[in-house]
Amino acid sequence: MRTVLVALLLASALAAPVRADDADAVYRHACAWCHGATGRGDGPAAFSVSRYRAPRPRDFTRGRFELRSTPSGALPTDADLLRTVERGIPVHMPSFAGLTPAERRLAVIAVKRFYPGFATATPTPIPIPPVPPLDDAAVARGRALWTDAGCPSCHGDRGRGDGPSAPTLRDETGLPIDAADLRFPARFKNGAAPEDVYRTLVTGLDGTPMPSYAGALEERQLWDLVAWVRSLARR
Repeated sequence: MRTVLVALLLASALAAPVRADDADAVYRHACAWCHGATGRGDGPAAFSVSRYRAPRPRDFTRGRFELRSTPSGALPTDADLLRTVERGIPVHMPSFAGLTPAERRLAVIAVKRFYPGFATATPTPIPIPPVPPLDDAAVARGRALWTDAGCPSCHGDRGRGDGPSAPTLRDETGLPIDAADLRFPARFKNGAAPEDVYRTLVTGLDGTPMPSYAGALEERQLWDLVAWVRSLARR
């Protein structure tokens, strides 16, 4: 019930009338330095920080977003975009929770204006079921699934991001990209809570080699993989 109420309040807030100049001002202040004046991911910081490697700042004009609650290939919801603004992306993008709620809303509006598809899209999140016990039995099943699903190819046997395919990984623009080192949950782009890891497994990270496992694995199997991934964290 609380989740539904939050979604309704957010939808109402995002639908409130705003001035284009207000959204543009927030974007120029908080976003343009990395994402560029036209949202193409070509701001001054894009070339000084990560010129030859991924992830580069997001090119909003492409309509491709890694961090979503929606199926692979779909646009993110307003709540997804707001979550990224508030949380940031560990190592790559700071949190903008210091902006006022109204300013964060304006940032989301500004980002959506760079891709016309948002005007007609109705993104629908993939439901995340309640977290079951992630006990030792789940970890053991998850370890077997880890191998069967081919995860060690990129992430390595122990999740260190050192699998045999890791040196060859590229994002969709052709830039080299690192496989996540799963020993460090604080660096997970999409969050490290069990629900966050589950969401990453079912949505994938569009534009990267990380696929969606929605339809390939059953709900219980996905939670077993979550249990295994969490067990890899460095103590």
